[in-house]
Amino acid sequence: MQAKSTPVGKKNAPAVPFDSKIVDPSRLTPYLADNICMACHQTGDVRVLKPGKKFQDIRPGHPLDEWLSILMVPPTPQSPPSEDHVEHYYSMTLSKCYRATQGKLTCITCHDPHVEPSREEAPAYFAAKCLTCHTNQSCKLSLEARMQQQPANDCIGCHMPKRNIQVISHSTATNHRIVARPGEAFPDVTYNQTTPSLPDLVRLNPAQEPGSTSQVDSLPAITLLRAYGELAENRPQYVAAYLRVLSELEKTQPDDALVQAALGRRDLKNNEYQLAAKHLRLALQSPSPEATTYADLADALVHLGQTGEALPLVEKAVDLDPYNPVVRKMLVVRLIAEKQYTKAHQALEQYLEIFPQDDFMRQMLARAEGKSTGP
Repeated sequence: MQAKSTPVGKKNAPAVPFDSKIVDPSRLTPYLADNICMACHQTGDVRVLKPGKKFQDIRPGHPLDEWLSILMVPPTPQSPPSEDHVEHYYSMTLSKCYRATQGKLTCITCHDPHVEPSREEAPAYFAAKCLTCHTNQSCKLSLEARMQQQPANDCIGCHMPKRNIQVISHSTATNHRIVARPGEAFPDVTYNQTTPSLPDLVRLNPAQEPGSTSQVDSLPAITLLRAYGELAENRPQYVAAYLRVLSELEKTQPDDALVQAALGRRDLKNNEYQLAAKHLRLALQSPSPEATTYADLADALVHLGQTGEALPLVEKAVDLDPYNPVVRKMLVVRLIAEKQYTKAHQALEQYLEIFPQDDFMRQMLARAEGKSTGP
């Protein structure tokens, strides 16, 4: 992949062959160039793959929305954006620099994929990028005062401050909002990013009409179902929207495996285990059922007294999603229930190899081995 320091960004960019994985982002529209970066460097609150799509299917030079929707809970003045880790694109869009250029400022305006300046080189390297649009007279602080700082005349040191990333040792994140001064208020657009058709989520990578910057104001119901479902796990305000979309899909797409899996989970939570098992068995007829569907069916069968069928389903769930702590805990529980203690002990050890921070499961292993965990 080649890049220039400043993108050309043409309205009618040349078509990129669909099977191509090597493109020159400087020949793309600014938005499509940013889409390449967003695939890895923009998380939002939920990322939903389109039905039947995988991350490996993504092709640079084409709209990311063809494969993946990145969505965010709308900020409010009472709850403004607070996360900047892997939110580089979104933070940039809130900057005055981005808005003043009407979106022509892009990731590759400042970042060359083939160049990584050292810590010592970075201040001067990025200051030169700033000076392609600004001048030394643009800064309110005198050049003399800036040259006395260490590092000297460091634009990003003041306007794109770094912070420590608490969850990753020895790492920092750079705020890409490019503030004029510390504590600068968010622009009004921050709180006006939803649309009439999607009033409770912000689409960070919406599709655009061919040859224009107008957004395609629609999102498949299946995508919404996935998004609301993931958000509802930690944000109760999305439960009603999830159930509403599920009710609509039950009528319009009842044969969809995801819909059947969602109906099964709904009935499972309502203690309607027979109905849940029926929906979940239908969902498993999909060519590629998800691990959670196997786990949910196992849960329903246990409540129905069909415990013998549950263990193989949990084992299949672990095979499909080995880094899912919930299904791995289910495996330990089912093995203990089936009195397969040796296998349960092995499953518990495997769990802690992946999730060593789980104190409860560590104490369970210590008790199983007859070791004391207290003082």
